[in-house]
Amino acid sequence: MPAAELRIFEAHSPMLQETRLMLLPTKEIDADQALLSVGGTLISLLETPATVSDLWERFRQHARRTGRHSRVAFDWFALALSMLFTLQAIRWNDNQELERCHVPA
Repeated sequence: MPAAELRIFEAHSPMLQETRLMLLPTKEIDADQALLSVGGTLISLLETPATVSDLWERFRQHARRTGRHSRVAFDWFALALSMLFTLQAIRWNDNQELERCHVPA
């Protein structure tokens, strides 16, 4: 992030700074627990649409298989989903399943 953008970002409220700490790895949050990391994994697991329960199960299977995200609880998973909705990276389809949003280049 360019220095000017970082200064603007850090000038905002402490709540915004706390949010940034959840998004990125820190001393307290491992890379596998950062919301951007969890969100990236969730997007990769949405090759086909899924319900929240199905995606949670895919995520848990992925965590067991790879050893990544093993300490991520459902509430952190839900926060990652909220982040992806906010970024418009996922949406609900007509079958009430989660699916990736495709952004044209």
